[in-house]
Amino acid sequence: MYYYTDAWMMKKVFQLSDHAIIRMINFLFHTEYKEGEYVRRDWKEQEVISICLTVGCANRYEFSLRRFGNCLQISVEDKGCSFYYEDAREHSPVQLMEPHMTYLGDNTIKEFCTTLEFSEHERIILPIYSFTLSDRSARRLEEAGLILFLPFLFYCFAAEERAAEEGQESLKNFVIYDIVGALQTSMQKGDLTIFDMENLKQCCRCMIWRILWKERWMHNQELQELLLYVLEADLGRLETWFHREPAAFRNNRGKN
Repeated sequence: MYYYTDAWMMKKVFQLSDHAIIRMINFLFHTEYKEGEYVRRDWKEQEVISICLTVGCANRYEFSLRRFGNCLQISVEDKGCSFYYEDAREHSPVQLMEPHMTYLGDNTIKEFCTTLEFSEHERIILPIYSFTLSDRSARRLEEAGLILFLPFLFYCFAAEERAAEEGQESLKNFVIYDIVGALQTSMQKGDLTIFDMENLKQCCRCMIWRILWKERWMHNQELQELLLYVLEADLGRLETWFHREPAAFRNNRGKN
Protein backbone atom coordinates (compact mmCIF):
# COMPACT_ATOMS: atom_id res chain seq x y z
CA MET A 1 0.00 0.00 0.00
CA TYR A 2 2.57 2.56 1.13
CA TYR A 3 5.21 1.51 -1.40
CA TYR A 4 3.10 2.49 -4.40
CA THR A 5 2.19 5.89 -2.93
CA ASP A 6 5.74 6.59 -1.79
CA ALA A 7 7.23 5.65 -5.17
CA TRP A 8 4.60 7.69 -7.02
CA MET A 9 5.24 10.79 -4.89
CA MET A 10 9.05 10.42 -5.06
CA LYS A 11 8.84 10.51 -8.85
CA LYS A 12 6.61 13.57 -8.76
CA VAL A 13 8.86 15.62 -6.47
CA PHE A 14 12.04 14.66 -8.33
CA GLN A 15 10.43 15.77 -11.58
CA LEU A 16 10.59 19.32 -10.27
CA SER A 17 13.04 21.75 -11.83
CA ASP A 18 16.79 21.14 -12.08
CA HIS A 19 17.07 24.43 -10.18
CA ALA A 20 15.33 22.96 -7.12
CA ILE A 21 17.46 19.79 -7.29
CA ILE A 22 20.71 21.78 -7.56
CA ARG A 23 19.77 24.03 -4.63
CA MET A 24 19.03 20.99 -2.46
CA ILE A 25 22.31 19.27 -3.36
CA ASN A 26 24.32 22.46 -2.79
CA PHE A 27 22.78 22.87 0.66
CA LEU A 28 23.20 19.25 1.75
CA PHE A 29 26.72 18.65 0.39
CA HIS A 30 28.13 22.21 0.52
CA THR A 31 28.77 22.15 -3.22
CA GLU A 32 28.62 25.15 -5.55
CA TYR A 33 26.92 23.95 -8.70
CA LYS A 34 25.75 26.83 -10.86
CA GLU A 35 22.19 27.43 -12.01
CA GLY A 36 21.60 25.80 -15.37
CA GLU A 37 23.70 22.72 -14.55
CA TYR A 38 22.19 19.62 -16.18
CA VAL A 39 20.69 16.97 -13.86
CA ARG A 40 20.08 13.40 -15.05
CA ARG A 41 17.63 11.24 -13.09
CA ASP A 42 18.02 7.44 -12.95
CA TRP A 43 15.54 5.36 -10.99
CA LYS A 44 16.53 2.09 -9.34
CA GLU A 45 13.97 -0.71 -9.36
CA GLN A 46 14.34 -2.40 -5.99
CA GLU A 47 12.63 -2.80 -2.62
CA VAL A 48 14.03 0.55 -1.46
CA ILE A 49 12.71 3.54 -3.41
CA SER A 50 15.83 5.17 -4.80
CA ILE A 51 16.92 7.71 -7.41
CA CYS A 52 20.44 8.54 -8.57
CA LEU A 53 21.04 12.12 -9.69
CA THR A 54 23.99 12.86 -11.97
CA VAL A 55 24.98 16.53 -11.95
CA GLY A 56 26.98 17.71 -14.93
CA CYS A 57 28.88 14.81 -16.46
CA ALA A 58 29.93 12.63 -13.55
CA ASN A 59 29.01 13.74 -10.02
CA ARG A 60 26.37 11.42 -8.58
CA TYR A 61 24.06 11.64 -5.58
CA GLU A 62 21.62 8.98 -4.44
CA PHE A 63 18.36 9.65 -2.55
CA SER A 64 16.55 6.69 -0.97
CA LEU A 65 13.30 6.44 0.96
CA ARG A 66 12.68 3.74 3.59
CA ARG A 67 9.81 3.15 5.98
CA PHE A 68 10.07 2.13 9.63
CA GLY A 69 6.58 1.84 11.04
CA ASN A 70 5.12 5.37 11.06
CA CYS A 71 8.52 6.94 10.45
CA LEU A 72 10.18 7.68 7.13
CA GLN A 73 13.92 7.64 6.63
CA ILE A 74 15.54 9.66 3.85
CA SER A 75 19.04 8.50 2.97
CA VAL A 76 21.20 10.93 0.97
CA GLU A 77 24.59 9.73 -0.29
CA ASP A 78 27.38 11.34 -2.27
CA LYS A 79 28.32 8.62 -4.77
CA GLY A 80 31.25 10.61 -6.14
CA CYS A 81 32.40 10.76 -9.73
CA SER A 82 32.21 7.65 -11.89
CA PHE A 83 36.00 7.53 -12.28
CA TYR A 84 36.42 7.32 -8.49
CA TYR A 85 35.11 3.77 -8.58
CA GLU A 86 36.95 2.89 -11.79
CA ASP A 87 40.33 3.92 -10.35
CA ALA A 88 39.81 2.78 -6.78
CA ARG A 89 41.31 -0.46 -5.53
CA GLU A 90 39.41 -3.62 -6.31
CA HIS A 91 38.68 -4.12 -2.63
CA SER A 92 38.29 -0.52 -1.54
CA PRO A 93 37.59 -0.22 2.17
CA VAL A 94 34.16 1.09 3.05
CA GLN A 95 34.26 2.88 6.38
CA LEU A 96 31.12 3.80 8.31
CA MET A 97 32.24 6.27 10.94
CA GLU A 98 30.59 6.62 14.31
CA PRO A 99 27.46 8.61 13.44
CA HIS A 100 27.26 12.26 14.37
CA MET A 101 23.66 12.83 15.38
CA THR A 102 21.65 16.05 15.13
CA TYR A 103 18.10 16.59 16.36
CA LEU A 104 15.46 18.75 14.69
CA GLY A 105 12.55 18.40 17.08
CA ASP A 106 11.73 14.68 17.03
CA ASN A 107 13.55 14.26 13.72
CA THR A 108 17.11 12.97 13.70
CA ILE A 109 19.96 13.50 11.26
CA LYS A 110 22.86 11.03 11.30
CA GLU A 111 26.08 11.62 9.40
CA PHE A 112 28.20 8.76 8.05
CA CYS A 113 30.79 8.48 5.29
CA THR A 114 32.22 6.14 2.69
CA THR A 115 36.02 6.07 2.24
CA LEU A 116 37.55 5.11 -1.11
CA GLU A 117 41.23 4.19 -1.16
CA PHE A 118 43.37 4.45 -4.30
CA SER A 119 46.58 2.72 -5.37
CA GLU A 120 48.79 5.69 -4.48
CA HIS A 121 47.36 5.81 -0.94
CA GLU A 122 45.00 8.63 -1.80
CA ARG A 123 41.66 8.61 -0.01
CA ILE A 124 38.37 10.25 -0.84
CA ILE A 125 35.69 10.56 1.82
CA LEU A 126 32.09 10.76 0.60
CA PRO A 127 29.40 11.89 3.05
CA ILE A 128 26.14 10.04 3.77
CA TYR A 129 23.21 11.60 5.63
CA SER A 130 20.26 9.78 7.13
CA PHE A 131 17.15 11.82 8.00
CA THR A 132 14.44 10.14 10.08
CA LEU A 133 11.13 12.00 9.95
CA SER A 134 8.79 11.64 12.92
CA ASP A 135 8.16 15.34 13.54
CA ARG A 136 5.66 16.97 11.13
CA SER A 137 7.27 20.41 11.36
CA ALA A 138 7.46 21.82 7.82
CA ARG A 139 9.73 24.61 9.05
CA ARG A 140 12.34 22.16 10.36
CA LEU A 141 12.19 20.17 7.14
CA GLU A 142 12.78 23.36 5.13
CA GLU A 143 15.69 24.31 7.39
CA ALA A 144 17.25 20.89 6.78
CA GLY A 145 17.24 21.58 3.02
CA LEU A 146 14.64 18.89 2.26
CA ILE A 147 11.67 21.00 1.19
CA LEU A 148 11.05 18.63 -1.74
CA PHE A 149 9.97 15.96 0.76
CA LEU A 150 7.24 18.20 2.19
CA PRO A 151 4.31 16.02 0.97
CA PHE A 152 5.60 13.09 3.04
CA LEU A 153 4.98 14.99 6.28
CA PHE A 154 1.31 14.03 6.03
CA TYR A 155 2.35 10.56 7.19
CA CYS A 156 3.60 12.14 10.43
CA PHE A 157 0.34 14.06 10.73
CA ALA A 158 -1.73 10.89 10.20
CA ALA A 159 0.22 9.06 12.93
CA GLU A 160 -1.06 11.47 15.60
CA GLU A 161 -4.24 10.45 17.36
CA ARG A 162 -6.88 13.16 17.79
CA ALA A 163 -10.60 13.69 18.13
CA ALA A 164 -12.75 14.75 15.16
CA GLU A 165 -12.96 18.48 15.87
CA GLU A 166 -9.31 18.61 16.92
CA GLY A 167 -8.31 16.80 13.72
CA GLN A 168 -10.03 19.36 11.51
CA GLU A 169 -8.45 22.34 13.25
CA SER A 170 -5.02 20.71 13.34
CA LEU A 171 -5.14 19.96 9.63
CA LYS A 172 -6.24 23.51 8.79
CA ASN A 173 -3.35 25.01 10.77
CA PHE A 174 -0.89 22.46 9.42
CA VAL A 175 -1.77 23.21 5.79
CA ILE A 176 -2.33 26.99 5.99
CA TYR A 177 0.57 27.94 8.26
CA ASP A 178 3.11 25.10 8.17
CA ILE A 179 2.89 23.76 4.60
CA VAL A 180 2.13 26.97 2.70
CA GLY A 181 4.40 28.99 5.00
CA ALA A 182 7.37 26.68 4.39
CA LEU A 183 6.80 26.82 0.63
CA GLN A 184 6.69 30.63 0.69
CA THR A 185 9.91 30.77 2.72
CA SER A 186 11.70 28.37 0.39
CA MET A 187 10.65 30.29 -2.71
CA GLN A 188 11.71 33.61 -1.18
CA LYS A 189 15.14 32.10 -0.45
CA GLY A 190 15.39 31.04 -4.08
CA ASP A 191 15.37 27.29 -3.38
CA LEU A 192 12.16 26.78 -5.38
CA THR A 193 10.91 28.39 -8.55
CA ILE A 194 7.32 29.61 -8.65
CA PHE A 195 6.43 26.52 -10.69
CA ASP A 196 8.08 24.24 -8.10
CA MET A 197 6.07 25.86 -5.32
CA GLU A 198 2.76 25.45 -7.14
CA ASN A 199 3.61 21.86 -8.09
CA LEU A 200 4.46 21.00 -4.49
CA LYS A 201 1.13 22.44 -3.38
CA GLN A 202 -0.57 20.04 -5.78
CA CYS A 203 1.52 17.16 -4.43
CA CYS A 204 0.47 18.01 -0.88
CA ARG A 205 -3.18 18.14 -1.92
CA CYS A 206 -2.89 14.67 -3.46
CA MET A 207 -1.23 13.25 -0.35
CA ILE A 208 -3.98 14.58 1.93
CA TRP A 209 -6.62 12.51 0.16
CA ARG A 210 -4.40 9.46 -0.29
CA ILE A 211 -3.45 9.32 3.40
CA LEU A 212 -6.33 10.87 5.34
CA TRP A 213 -9.38 9.81 3.30
CA LYS A 214 -10.42 7.20 5.90
CA GLU A 215 -10.71 9.79 8.69
CA ARG A 216 -14.40 10.52 9.29
CA TRP A 217 -13.71 14.18 10.05
CA MET A 218 -12.21 14.52 6.55
CA HIS A 219 -15.73 14.14 5.13
CA ASN A 220 -16.62 17.64 6.32
CA GLN A 221 -17.47 19.67 3.18
CA GLU A 222 -16.28 23.00 4.59
CA LEU A 223 -12.91 21.47 5.45
CA GLN A 224 -12.56 19.92 2.00
CA GLU A 225 -13.41 23.17 0.22
CA LEU A 226 -10.86 25.06 2.35
CA LEU A 227 -8.09 22.55 1.59
CA LEU A 228 -8.85 22.65 -2.12
CA TYR A 229 -8.78 26.45 -2.10
CA VAL A 230 -5.55 26.81 -0.09
CA LEU A 231 -3.64 24.21 -2.13
CA GLU A 232 -5.02 25.22 -5.52
CA ALA A 233 -2.51 26.53 -8.07
CA ASP A 234 -2.28 30.33 -7.84
CA LEU A 235 -2.99 31.20 -11.47
CA GLY A 236 -2.85 34.93 -10.73
CA ARG A 237 0.70 34.62 -9.41
CA LEU A 238 1.72 32.49 -12.40
CA GLU A 239 0.21 34.96 -14.88
CA THR A 240 1.99 37.87 -13.19
CA TRP A 241 5.30 36.03 -13.38
CA PHE A 242 4.68 35.06 -17.01
CA HIS A 243 4.06 38.66 -18.11
CA ARG A 244 7.01 39.92 -16.06
CA GLU A 245 9.55 37.42 -17.37
CA PRO A 246 8.27 36.12 -20.73
CA ALA A 247 11.71 35.58 -22.21
CA ALA A 248 12.88 33.40 -19.32
CA PHE A 249 9.63 31.45 -19.50
CA ARG A 250 9.99 30.75 -23.22
CA ASN A 251 13.61 29.67 -22.80
CA ASN A 252 12.60 27.27 -20.05
CA ARG A 253 9.80 25.83 -22.18
CA GLY A 254 12.19 25.38 -25.07
CA LYS A 255 14.48 23.15 -23.00
CA ASN A 256 11.67 20.76 -22.05
